[in-house]
Amino acid sequence: MIDPLDFATAFLIGLAGAGHCFGMCGGIISALSFNTNKSNQIRIQLTYNLGRISSYTLLALAFSLFFQTFSDYYEGVSYFLRTFAAVILFLMALYLLRRSQLILQIEKIGSVGWKYIAPAAKKLLPIKTNKQAFLAGFVWGWLPCGLVYSSLIWISARSTPFEAIILMAAFGLGTLPAMLATGIFSSSLKENWNKLHLNTVSGIFMLIYALWTLPYAQNLIQLIFSQL
Repeated sequence: MIDPLDFATAFLIGLAGAGHCFGMCGGIISALSFNTNKSNQIRIQLTYNLGRISSYTLLALAFSLFFQTFSDYYEGVSYFLRTFAAVILFLMALYLLRRSQLILQIEKIGSVGWKYIAPAAKKLLPIKTNKQAFLAGFVWGWLPCGLVYSSLIWISARSTPFEAIILMAAFGLGTLPAMLATGIFSSSLKENWNKLHLNTVSGIFMLIYALWTLPYAQNLIQLIFSQL
């Protein structure tokens, strides 16, 4: 059974990454709105994001099956994966807090595979139909992104394949408000986001959760509180 706290956390991580989403996906999202009326724009945006979230859930299923196979042979692998996921979340937090851009260097590793996928994504533009929008979202869902990487590893390392699908969908839903708002309100949203210092709030939340994700951290915190 899926822990409601895990579901809420996956959603909040997606929501907290909005500042990163603006930079990573702002261009493609804006392109979806080009030469479309308001009603078609919303339909295209929703279909695109459905495709994007579908790609996340497929990746989560594949990662979960892969990690589960390794865990059958080496029980300690989950601790390594959780540590790695915590490090990625920590670097993402530092990026949102404007303390480090190292996460961008890690994302470049994923660009090795993306350069082979990108031509297929570009061929789908300009988007005029729901089918094109869904396929574009599914393909662009593979765009190198540290936020997606950390969520994939965190979720897949501690979940059954079915749970991984649900939790990754929750993460995708968390990114949805920012992605939809970026397409509809574009630059004004990003400007207001910066004015309200929401990147700082998101970064602090992600930093706290990165520490919480570390193996043994929860046990240590519980032990400390039990002694009070």
